[in-house]
Amino acid sequence: MPRTTLQPTGLFPSKPWGFSQVSVSAPGKIVSIAGQIPWDADGHVGATDREGQLRQALAHVLVAVEAAGGTSDDIQMLRLYLRDLESGHEADLVASVLTDVFGTVDPPASTWVGVQALAQPEYLVEVEAMAVVPTGPRNREARRGCCCAGCVEAADRALTDAA
Repeated sequence: MPRTTLQPTGLFPSKPWGFSQVSVSAPGKIVSIAGQIPWDADGHVGATDREGQLRQALAHVLVAVEAAGGTSDDIQMLRLYLRDLESGHEADLVASVLTDVFGTVDPPASTWVGVQALAQPEYLVEVEAMAVVPTGPRNREARRGCCCAGCVEAADRALTDAA
């Protein structure tokens, strides 16, 4: 499901950091994606830096959501586990990668968690995701722009009538 994002009054503007404060989706198939690590196709860690590992883990998330019939627009939530997270330039680096992958218009909601260790010592990142994939025909524009129940119901009726 394409996401509608919200920027509630009183919360800092997060889109420049590559994520939305709130992500809303209409009904669909919920896809839970296990923590993706920076392995290559042969089961080896490719990149040894945080940026490269984050890009690899996010690429795996995109492969997983596509395998479930979705696209990057269907990803509603990301949880990034970042080993030995340092403030300052690390946040800028993570934000830069997220904006490269998802843009700044309607990126998914996300939580960044600094952790002391991950499953293997060479892992610097792990990324979990949740997506909502449409079960009917896609009409991206019908679901964008408003998140109120009336608009979502109207979009659902339009999609049902079109099918």
